Amino acid sequence: MAIFDYFYYNWPKLIFAAWFSIFNLILVVTYVKDKRFLIERFLIGFFVSSAFMSIIAEIIGVSVYNIIIDNGLITDSYNFFFIANSILFDCLFVFIGGNLFSYFTGLRNYVGASIYMEYVCLERLCLVVATNYANYIGCYVVFQFLMFVMMKKNLKYLFDTSSLKWKRIFMYLIGLFYTLDLLYSAYLIFPELGTNVINIQNVFWLDTMAIISCAFVAGYVSISISESKEHDGKIEYFERLQRSQEDIIITLAEMSEAKSGETGQHVRRVAEYSKLLGTKLGLEYEETENLKIAAMMHDLGKLMISHDIIEKPAKLTPEEYDIVKQHTQYGWDILSKSDGELIKMARIIAVQHHEYWNGQGYPLGLSGNGISIYAQIVSVADVFDALTSERSYKKAWSTEEAYDEIVKQRGEQFSPRVVDAFVECFDMICLIRNTYLD
Repeated sequence: MAIFDYFYYNWPKLIFAAWFSIFNLILVVTYVKDKRFLIERFLIGFFVSSAFMSIIAEIIGVSVYNIIIDNGLITDSYNFFFIANSILFDCLFVFIGGNLFSYFTGLRNYVGASIYMEYVCLERLCLVVATNYANYIGCYVVFQFLMFVMMKKNLKYLFDTSSLKWKRIFMYLIGLFYTLDLLYSAYLIFPELGTNVINIQNVFWLDTMAIISCAFVAGYVSISISESKEHDGKIEYFERLQRSQEDIIITLAEMSEAKSGETGQHVRRVAEYSKLLGTKLGLEYEETENLKIAAMMHDLGKLMISHDIIEKPAKLTPEEYDIVKQHTQYGWDILSKSDGELIKMARIIAVQHHEYWNGQGYPLGLSGNGISIYAQIVSVADVFDALTSERSYKKAWSTEEAYDEIVKQRGEQFSPRVVDAFVECFDMICLIRNTYLD
């Protein structure tokens, strides 16, 4: 059969290839709001569509089969090799088409592959159920309509969400694809099932199995979307709760800083420095987010120190300095009423952020890695910002002078690896400082 004849006899598939491309363009324009390169996208969508690729697979598969048979390389009197050969090339070109579709649409992480496999399975279902071209077209229209109705209310969500487990959906669709391909192979083994007459074997075996399998996968997809929405709802609630907690914490932190003549920007800078250093040191995302908030409460204990001492413009006496040092213990006490992970982190930072790497700090005289990594980080962030900020008792240092002092105290006051991270991130730290100026 000439190549032209394959396309001629498969004209319904060419229609479906065009529809696949048009429908996906409509979705992109409607939900992604991207109207660029429509003609180019249509042509690409047409040629990588599963319908068009199945024709190419058939042409190549049959050609390879004929070469093998004609040269006597294998005898296939029962057509089992032909079926295996057809399925092999079908799967190969579905794989190629799915990857091309994902590449050209930019829908990675199994999103594009899953959308592509939905159409592959839709076409295979029509091949199993239909008995002629008219039935094939009719079935395609009906099943496409049902698929659209089922997914319509979730289409916008599918384009927006990042939490849907697309890989799992893709694996279920792969299983459905193989099932439908094997069911369709029954027509090759038992040609009498492929007549234009609807018979009992066809309806109550092949068709029923195909439809039940599709319904099962459709149900799984629906459940996956529901679970994803529930997950997103929980994340949104958590984020709102976290923002509320952060607002309260910022207010408390600003109160403690205001009492010592400092501003809320000091709190924000220390928080941002700490998050940056934590990220550089390889802490997990959740840890760095909590660290950012917990760092804001490092001096919460200053609320318990007399304003006259905190705001004293002259050098403190030894007795007054001993009183100031108590703010670390006060911070621990204030934050000791909660067992949440965030407050636990804040409590440790409050009591340890004046500990020195060499053991000469206060209040516990901890040293080295006996000091929490969170306190090690906040210690550097707090001192750098204190040095570069003006206070009632001192002028602000330049960023270069403060940088030199931090580096000088590497292995003495500060953790060596935190200082190393500080050096590597210094440009970003200066950017943060300029963003949150007093």
